[in-house]
Amino acid sequence: MIKFYSINGELVPKEQASLGVTDLSIQRGYGLFDYFVVKKGQPLFFEDYLDRVERSAKWLHLELPITKEELREQILRLIRANGEQEAGIKVILTGGYAADGYSPERSNLIILEMPPPVYPKSKFEQGVKLMGYDYHRTFPSAKSINYIVGIYLLPQQQAAGAEDVLFHSNGEIYETTRANFFIVKQDDTIVTAGEGILHGITRKKLLEVAKHHYAIEERKPTLEELKTAKEAFITSSTRLLMPVVQVDDVTIGDGKPGSVTSHLLELMKAEVERYLSVN
Repeated sequence: MIKFYSINGELVPKEQASLGVTDLSIQRGYGLFDYFVVKKGQPLFFEDYLDRVERSAKWLHLELPITKEELREQILRLIRANGEQEAGIKVILTGGYAADGYSPERSNLIILEMPPPVYPKSKFEQGVKLMGYDYHRTFPSAKSINYIVGIYLLPQQQAAGAEDVLFHSNGEIYETTRANFFIVKQDDTIVTAGEGILHGITRKKLLEVAKHHYAIEERKPTLEELKTAKEAFITSSTRLLMPVVQVDDVTIGDGKPGSVTSHLLELMKAEVERYLSVN
């Protein structure tokens, strides 16, 4: 059972964890976060996520109040204190307590541990649907806490029976609210946006293993290409790799998860096991 959170370096019983109301994360929705999973007691792809926290902080002009090494130790201390072998870790860096309610000051650093989400096997075996939406995130390279569009669209997404919302603009596809998006062309070439997106860590690992087996194009796939795509899938820290078989009214391929997607999922599972065995 998860008992503790970490607030500015102090372990606090989770029921007592709090944040002052003058923090810019509350006043203006200004801050960043990152999220990764713990497997067999180990943070998965740990260094990549720590590096992304630093990058996001620079993008948003937020100063990380401790070194990356100290952040690593605070996270590990929380994992040890809670003793969970399987978990999710969320690191939040806020805009800080702003005297004028607008200008960032010393950030508050919050580290939360929580049970990892569990997805039904059917989503991997049958694939999922996405709902398209014309939108491109502001500062997509930074993992901001601002999810106003995705959360606002939740009722519409749920009514559509969609797993997530797929952002596109001017006919080009970027990403979903919480995942990177890929299509597989008829010749098995993998296409995924290379700019204007959050560069997911799972995306990075997928491209590293996939390049030994498939041609890869890092460019924004188009809505027109969806109509002729052989397969599609999304990647994220919690889903790893999940097949997509429909976007709005467009059926992808034959409407079932394809062989390339299945192969890549097995490669990613092997990459996870390889990482855990050497760390």
